[in-house]
Amino acid sequence: MQSLLSIRNMLSVVMTIFVCAGITAFQPGCGVSKDPSIFLITVDTLRHDHLSCYGYDRDTSPHLNNFAGEAMLFENCLAHAPDTRMSLASLMTGFLPHETKVLQGSMLPPSVETLAEILQTRGYRTAAVVSNYVLRRNGGWEQGFEIYDDTMNDLELVRRCPERVAEHTTNRAIELLDELGREQLFLWVHYQDPHGPYSPPERLRQKFLTGDSVSRRLAVNYSLSGKEGIPFYQVLGEQREQSYYISQYDAEIRYQDEQLKRLFDVMKEKGLYETSLIIFTADHGESMGEHDYYFAHGEYLYANQIHVPLIIKHGNKLTGRRMDIVQHLDVVPTVWQILGLPVDGKLRGRDIRHPITEEREIFSEMRSMFEKEGVGYSLVRDGLKLIYTRAQERYELYDLVEDPDETRDLTKEEEYKEVLQDLSVRLHRISEEEFLGLKAAPMHRNLTDEEKNKLRSLGYIE
Repeated sequence: MQSLLSIRNMLSVVMTIFVCAGITAFQPGCGVSKDPSIFLITVDTLRHDHLSCYGYDRDTSPHLNNFAGEAMLFENCLAHAPDTRMSLASLMTGFLPHETKVLQGSMLPPSVETLAEILQTRGYRTAAVVSNYVLRRNGGWEQGFEIYDDTMNDLELVRRCPERVAEHTTNRAIELLDELGREQLFLWVHYQDPHGPYSPPERLRQKFLTGDSVSRRLAVNYSLSGKEGIPFYQVLGEQREQSYYISQYDAEIRYQDEQLKRLFDVMKEKGLYETSLIIFTADHGESMGEHDYYFAHGEYLYANQIHVPLIIKHGNKLTGRRMDIVQHLDVVPTVWQILGLPVDGKLRGRDIRHPITEEREIFSEMRSMFEKEGVGYSLVRDGLKLIYTRAQERYELYDLVEDPDETRDLTKEEEYKEVLQDLSVRLHRISEEEFLGLKAAPMHRNLTDEEKNKLRSLGYIE
């Protein structure tokens, strides 16, 4: 933490020296800085393998495909939690969820410096458009943003919680481009689609229906859990077929993709598309029935929950596809390197503009409200993945090269005994590391009874 604060103080001094010398490169809006505008686009609950550009056989993302063809697509990117707030805290700070203290029901502490705060110090105008109720202001997410738009006048289909659909999110993002597009800008756009319940526009609801005769008919869970059945908030009328829900999820992705095109088109009109740093990713994934878990997230650390898309465009400097494993923690140091900023030595992430060849330990964690000890960790290293679930004191070990769907647990295999022991030591070591040195997780400030009820219905507090 001290290193990040030192960076911020150092930049302030440098800016003062430049201004006193009559050099205005760091001044906001001066128009002569070489630093690119930066756009961070995050999509809630988006599986990488349901995108056409990642090989999905349905045409869910034609416009993202075009973007990916002009950018660097990372085939293997891992998020650090199957939970919006925990995951985005890591993406925005470069530290693990337990280090930022953004755990179940907690806010982003003001002492943790974010991407927006550092960029604001750098002279950027900063703005955000968010669409998920848990990201509303007073949760710490507004730190560093001059404009933080959390207006949500739409309502979820079942729980009737506030949200903002992709069209309205894009409308507001375009307004901000009209207002600030000529300046050095950091704009974060967070789309809520395709988070459940899956409710695409009427015109898209039939698009991916296949009449799959082998589809499984599911029971309804009268809870938020997706274990062995459909969570109550996902229930769409009398529909119970697994294939129907998958088709509606895919239609939500197609709808969001249409709106992404609108955003890119305006960026192109303003000359921003070719000159900016554009980062596209998701906070986490969604299970479609793997491990008998349906249309939900947050209770497991399997690939369908934490394997996310990551596509980065920096003018014409980054193109192609990469197979090496990267992580959300890599985003902050990559941005710093592009801007010529020193990278905090405590950051686990790396500049991923070039392939990373050294051995990596990529750590993720969960805090599920459905079990008394609903804490879990995972560690990916050298093609193997270890998952530890505290409630059952259970380990699972998978070979991601031979078994990417994580169907064969290797913990009972004698030949993996030493590997299992080694990975478990590494996993628990990281789970206890505190590079930020924070002591407690602050809860949301002054929640009203209405806010508590809404968060409870969303599964974010007990």
